[in-house]
Amino acid sequence: MTGSRILFFLTFGIFLIFSTFRVYALDPFNVYQNDKVPVCQKPDLSKEITLLDAMEIAVCESPVLKSSYLSTQVSASSYGQSLSTYLPSLDGTGLISQDSSKIDGDDHSDLTDTSARISLNWLLLDFGARSNTADKFKSYLASAYYSYDNTLQSTLYGVAESYYNVLSAEEKYEGLLKSEEASKKAFEEANSRYKLGLVPLSDKLQAETAYAQAKLETTVAKKNIAIERGNLANLLNLPPYTLFKLYRQEKIIEDKVKLDDIEKLIHSALENRPDYHAMQKDKEGASFNVKTAQSGHLPTLNAVGSASAGKEIRLGEDGSYNSSIGLQLSIPIFSGFDQSYKVGQARYELKQIEEQLNQLKIDIENEVWAAVQDYKTSFQTHQISKTLLASAEESERVAFASYKVGKVNILTLLDAQSQLASARIEYSTSFYNFMIAKNNLMKALGQMEKKA
Repeated sequence: MTGSRILFFLTFGIFLIFSTFRVYALDPFNVYQNDKVPVCQKPDLSKEITLLDAMEIAVCESPVLKSSYLSTQVSASSYGQSLSTYLPSLDGTGLISQDSSKIDGDDHSDLTDTSARISLNWLLLDFGARSNTADKFKSYLASAYYSYDNTLQSTLYGVAESYYNVLSAEEKYEGLLKSEEASKKAFEEANSRYKLGLVPLSDKLQAETAYAQAKLETTVAKKNIAIERGNLANLLNLPPYTLFKLYRQEKIIEDKVKLDDIEKLIHSALENRPDYHAMQKDKEGASFNVKTAQSGHLPTLNAVGSASAGKEIRLGEDGSYNSSIGLQLSIPIFSGFDQSYKVGQARYELKQIEEQLNQLKIDIENEVWAAVQDYKTSFQTHQISKTLLASAEESERVAFASYKVGKVNILTLLDAQSQLASARIEYSTSFYNFMIAKNNLMKALGQMEKKA
């Protein structure tokens, strides 16, 4: 067998190997990661849902989170494409043609030609263009994974806040029900004393007005529960009318977060925040993009080769075999300043991301500062609300007893009941406001607290 035939069949064999490899190994560079796909279980809504349960439901069913994960796979594909440039490319073509001719009065002739050709191109040297491109997409892939983590955290924090809002609305409604019952008793007492001629008509009317106002506030609070539950159901990717019961924890809070060193907290946030890391990776990718654009001014060296075979199908005709191999040096001379503008564009994109990163750093600093102040205030507010509630309950008890024996007027009783209603609402909402403030502080710091 001649050298041309050997080269032809060798190249054809390589072609078959790479074709088979491409078909059966869809991720030869191992760029895809499937460990972030959550294993979902159907939620049991017949039982009380803890915050952790709600988070698991939201994570498993979230289209936003699924979309963010698919973005990581898109970035992984781009990274895999950049790595593929280190391998040679093989192209194969085949041709079969039928040529028929006939001249008047003569016999016609039929010719059948067949040919096959395989071409090889392997980039050997490009002065860093491929490596910079691969590093760029590797940075973008890391950014995509950080963005996924940020989406995950935002989903969990959003569920936690909505979860607490539902509980706060429910307890506010229950507190208003108690206030409505107290207003009803005050109205019944005023009406009874009016019928006995012990108090004027104004007492009855004022008590009746306060009772109606209490019922109105209860009705509005019931509507707010429906809205908050619909918001939570939306985050859990459930229909807004879905019925579920949330678990209520004891109202015991402890101030365990050390907030003395604000600079240390900000530094911790910058170390942990996935959105900040994502933009840092974007900046890193943009810097590699500048180098990639600059390498466009440099030459490239390719190994090229081809092998072909052809035969005219005639009895006794021999086939023809051709092959070639060599090195090809390409030197860019002038491209109408296209490459220069590409370099300029890459540099400006890098500067743009740098400024965005600086702004994000400022935003994180302000977010941490505001979250710390909100956390401190909400903790103190809840502590004060305990004392306020105890005082208001005693004040209402004394006022009602005094009104029954005629020692105080109806305004004193109604004022005491109003203060008690406000104290109940403040106590329940201040607890959940603290839980939300703590949740927002953890979000600002980029930390995930273990949820029960």
